[in-house]
Amino acid sequence: FSDSHHNTKALLVSINRYYQNMSAEILNAIPTSGQFTKRHFGEHFNSQLWVKFTDNNFQEWVGCFSKSYDNTLCLALTDENNLISFLIAGGQGYLIDIDKREIITELDEQPLIESAIRTTSPNYFIAGTFYSIYILNETGLIKEVRPDKIIDGIYFKSQLDNKAIGDFATTENQYDYNVDFEFDLTTFELQLNYKTKQGLIGKLWNKFTN
Repeated sequence: FSDSHHNTKALLVSINRYYQNMSAEILNAIPTSGQFTKRHFGEHFNSQLWVKFTDNNFQEWVGCFSKSYDNTLCLALTDENNLISFLIAGGQGYLIDIDKREIITELDEQPLIESAIRTTSPNYFIAGTFYSIYILNETGLIKEVRPDKIIDGIYFKSQLDNKAIGDFATTENQYDYNVDFEFDLTTFELQLNYKTKQGLIGKLWNKFTN
């Protein structure tokens, strides 16, 4: 009985993890009519992003999100409890309550979101736009941070301890190379780490000026 009980429990854990991984899935095709309950989010639907959500009761539904721009970021993230999804459709962000099937927060169309990650301890969704950083939790947008630099794209990569790390493009180095940064998840302060390695433009400049 004990082995059977543990095997059943392990199977249920595996199934739950599978569904959590699939809890917000971007679809490559429009779902068949009547296949899922559908919800529409946004105002203009010249271009759409279809996403299938699966809640913790294994109930599935589909959200159709308006996209203002094609060839821009589309990404679906969920929190660790599979209750909230941060959905990016064509660069625009939506915070979705998966169980209630409704929007918690809809971010502005501009600036477009270039990157996003989910962090743990603390639990946030962090998004980088052309020139600012959005911090969200399950209640909505907590803060927008605008670095004191001329920036053209903030690209979050991952979490390292209590910091979100990534890089961004800036005019200060004439876009010769991206600048690494660390974003503190407690203080919301940005620390830059300029690379010593020069890009092609810098190498050519030194070659012809020295």
